[in-house]
Amino acid sequence: MNSVKKSPKKILIVDDDAGMVKLLDKWLKVAGYETAAAFDGYTAVDRAQSEKPDLILLDVLLPDLNGTDVVKKLKAIPDAQDIPVVFMTVCINQEDDKGDEKIGVDGKQYPAFAKPLHNPKLLAVIRKEINKRIHGNL
Repeated sequence: MNSVKKSPKKILIVDDDAGMVKLLDKWLKVAGYETAAAFDGYTAVDRAQSEKPDLILLDVLLPDLNGTDVVKKLKAIPDAQDIPVVFMTVCINQEDDKGDEKIGVDGKQYPAFAKPLHNPKLLAVIRKEINKRIHGNL
């Protein structure tokens, strides 16, 4: 019997807070993901092209480009336009974060989570967004 080992899915973590990146990196690795990191918007766009992640976990407030501008740049790059994005932001009140918040960019809605991230639904949304990309919109 030929067993094919599935390679772990890669998530690009984009946040200007090194502590948040370290925390998410550890958390996602424990959940079985590979990770890459970027600390600003332009690096995020470059890493998305070079790393070809399965999903981008993207802070809205970055020092150069904001998260929505990063998404707009990615949508203009054929190799990166289909990468799912999940936003994380301090702009959503944690008490109000039910795991179904959205941020709209050019008419498309993206999942969004309050920072700091303590929402157990985040991993489920990450899995769902990666699966949608792999298997089409189910």
